[in-house]
Amino acid sequence: MNYAARMMWPEKSATWDYLGAAESLDDFAMMYATDKALAVGAEFVVIEKGGADSDIQFFKVSRADPYGLIPADPRVESGGSSVSATTATAATSQEFMQEQSIGEVWKAMYSNIFFFGRVSGTAFLVFLAFIGIAKWFDLW
Repeated sequence: MNYAARMMWPEKSATWDYLGAAESLDDFAMMYATDKALAVGAEFVVIEKGGADSDIQFFKVSRADPYGLIPADPRVESGGSSVSATTATAATSQEFMQEQSIGEVWKAMYSNIFFFGRVSGTAFLVFLAFIGIAKWFDLW
């Protein structure tokens, strides 16, 4: 399988700096860390170059001799501060940060408005029911 890798923190590059083939994504990550002689604590990202369903994994070097890798959280550089995303479901090969389309934002907003309307309507109907019961039993 073909894979690509790049450093993502602290140097955020726009291109892939390592391309190659390996049996698995973990094997390729180990090859990248070894060939580039990455320091302990260095973080990088590896993507499977297989089209739209490409696997993306983030790694951190845990030890240098022999190399050991652990999973890392997706991180990107943003004005000198780091932003940690909880999931990488919306990650693309261009940017590795979670993004939502404007359609998803509008859908969430309308669903919240609809929920508020349902709760308000239910509360109003309960209020009217109490008034009706009070008038029925001549308590009003």
